[in-house]
Amino acid sequence: MPGDGRLLTLTVRKNGEPVTDLQPYLAAYGHLVILRAGDLAYVHVHPNGEPGDGVTAPGPDVTFHTAVPGPGTYRLFLDFMHDDVVRTAAFTLPTTR
Repeated sequence: MPGDGRLLTLTVRKNGEPVTDLQPYLAAYGHLVILRAGDLAYVHVHPNGEPGDGVTAPGPDVTFHTAVPGPGTYRLFLDFMHDDVVRTAAFTLPTTR
């Protein structure tokens, strides 16, 4: 929902299997960029927790606390590192209100 802070959990899989050995990329297991279609409203989010904190697992789930500025269709881009390669996964999510 626009304006409401929510937890968003993305799960990384390879060939249908959960990836549990994500590598730190820019000091995190993932980075999320969100762009709204039409006006390109921009949100950049770092995940909850960090590598080496004794709590945050290196996958398969990467959780972000995020909020979008208003209704619309958003493109989400998750950057993460696995097998020494930075990868990007893209998603589309509509919001209402």
